[in-house]
Amino acid sequence: MPEVKSHFMFKGHDIFLIPSKQNTFLLYAPTLKKLMRITSSLAILISNTELKGSMTDKSILSLVTLLDESIKSALKPFPISKGKSKFFHLALGLTKDCTLRCLYCHAEAGKREDMPEDILDSAIHYAFETSMERKLNGINVSFSVGGEPTTNWKLFVICIEMIRKLETEYNIPVFIAMTTNGYYGERKRKFIAEHFDSILLSLDGGPEIQNLQRPTKSGGESYSIVRDSATFFIKHIKSFAIRSTVSNQNVKKMPDIVEFFYKEFGNQYHIIFEPLVPLGRANANLSLIREPSQEDFVKYYIQSKQKGKALGIEIRTSAANHKRLVTSFCGAMSIPSFTVTTNGFITTCERDSTGENYWYGKFSQKENGFLFNEDRVKENQRLVIMPNKCKHCYCKWHCAGDCPDVRLINYDRCYVNKSLIKYELESILED
Repeated sequence: MPEVKSHFMFKGHDIFLIPSKQNTFLLYAPTLKKLMRITSSLAILISNTELKGSMTDKSILSLVTLLDESIKSALKPFPISKGKSKFFHLALGLTKDCTLRCLYCHAEAGKREDMPEDILDSAIHYAFETSMERKLNGINVSFSVGGEPTTNWKLFVICIEMIRKLETEYNIPVFIAMTTNGYYGERKRKFIAEHFDSILLSLDGGPEIQNLQRPTKSGGESYSIVRDSATFFIKHIKSFAIRSTVSNQNVKKMPDIVEFFYKEFGNQYHIIFEPLVPLGRANANLSLIREPSQEDFVKYYIQSKQKGKALGIEIRTSAANHKRLVTSFCGAMSIPSFTVTTNGFITTCERDSTGENYWYGKFSQKENGFLFNEDRVKENQRLVIMPNKCKHCYCKWHCAGDCPDVRLINYDRCYVNKSLIKYELESILED
């Protein structure tokens, strides 16, 4: 069969021809909101003409007419790199300590280092003052850059109560979210449920896999307590999800994990599967755990998604989302996010626990406030520009070159991204 050109432009819009099953192709025009299965012979004809010039073939003429009509309602990929958020994003690294010792922790959490209260107070007040000055719609609060936010419980309570108090005083809506390990008892769960809008709970599977990948400080089991937290939050938190890190140890068990969670927790939540990235503590535990092969992740993720569909549980991963049409992967680096590390550095990335990679400001005790470096802001914003290699890829407006932090260590997830986006497109047509 003659070679089919995989990508060309039609009046400023991308057209992709993607090889599919049974000698067919997917014709995909993401910004024109068009997806169809076509014969290989039509794909060859389209590839040869690129839908330009005088054409007499009726199928080509029909397609051109359809695409022309679609231009009227075409979408523009969201320009994250130039976007101005209507919300202030405050991310706080309260501590580098943690109650667990996960084998793959990218931040290598477990250090007795907490955010000083003067930095915490200044960060929270800065968020409210800036939101008021810019007339923003609200503040999105999250916890990141380091350890488990609840480890220093006293500091955690001070933080949450201060935010909720200022929410009333400033009359600025606040949405509080947290990724948490869930390793705590009922008293803490109740406080969290009272104050939080969204919880993402890290739970890698049943007892065997959870206790292997996410043991306690002393190497003990963590599953039973985290299971109780999941059961509680499903009942009391409106927006709740489970995040499972997928390693070579549990990748083939992904469909079984979905079924296990269903038996344990029902289906009123969704599951996010993310492949382990070789960072931090993962590199010190290669004899025990490592990243899964991308082929395995794709294969068993698809099986788990099908299992979830049958059980009424939505399965997601950040690598593939055909509904997301963006010009860059990360909004946090572009806006930029006001992410405060325990030592007072301001960074754009919630994974940058020291501020070493993406800092653009720092707390000054002398000024009792934050000093910013505009050159660093611009440098970070350049990191989200889509790489040249993505120019002809049908994922270009979905993954937009993937996470800059993953690219920093030369970790390439293109196979996963392309395979899962293609699976999503195929599923749309089959459904």
